[in-house]
Amino acid sequence: METSIAVLCVNARSVYKKISGVECWDEKRDAYNYAGQSPIIAHPPCAQWSRLNHFAHKNEKEKGLALHCFNLIQKYGGILEHPAGSKFFKAVGVMHQVISIDQHWFGYPARKRTYLYFNMCKPVAFPLNFNAVEKKVNDMSGSTRSKTTQVMAEWLIKCIRETHPQFTNPRDYYPGYNFNDL
Repeated sequence: METSIAVLCVNARSVYKKISGVECWDEKRDAYNYAGQSPIIAHPPCAQWSRLNHFAHKNEKEKGLALHCFNLIQKYGGILEHPAGSKFFKAVGVMHQVISIDQHWFGYPARKRTYLYFNMCKPVAFPLNFNAVEKKVNDMSGSTRSKTTQVMAEWLIKCIRETHPQFTNPRDYYPGYNFNDL
């Protein structure tokens, strides 16, 4: 049986739902109920953590969802995605472990800088897209702004499948660790 990857906080019509080997958790399924042990890709809501959080309706449950996802990723490994400028990574003390990408590289129709936190896995080579940007994120609807492209979803899954110890030989991932002590 192929090990699945849990994808938390997806929207109802997420591209992840069309990809085999992933278990999607949308608003109906509620990521707070996730009790598995698979590596995780998380896209928690960002309004409470964004640079413009003072415009968001205060919602402690939504704000806590990012922390819940982060704690699961600390335990099982995976990737947490949040927009550039999010205060979340600084709040949990991992800002120095975050990489910044532009979702346009993955076919998103506008420039959209995004932060990614990796634990127990690492980035792999990705396809850069140098097509001209035709839209601005601010000109898009909220539902369109939050969509993940198929290319980015597949790349995040590939990062876990190719580098997470659950899918690879841990000796390759942790060079120098003495596994004889186990």
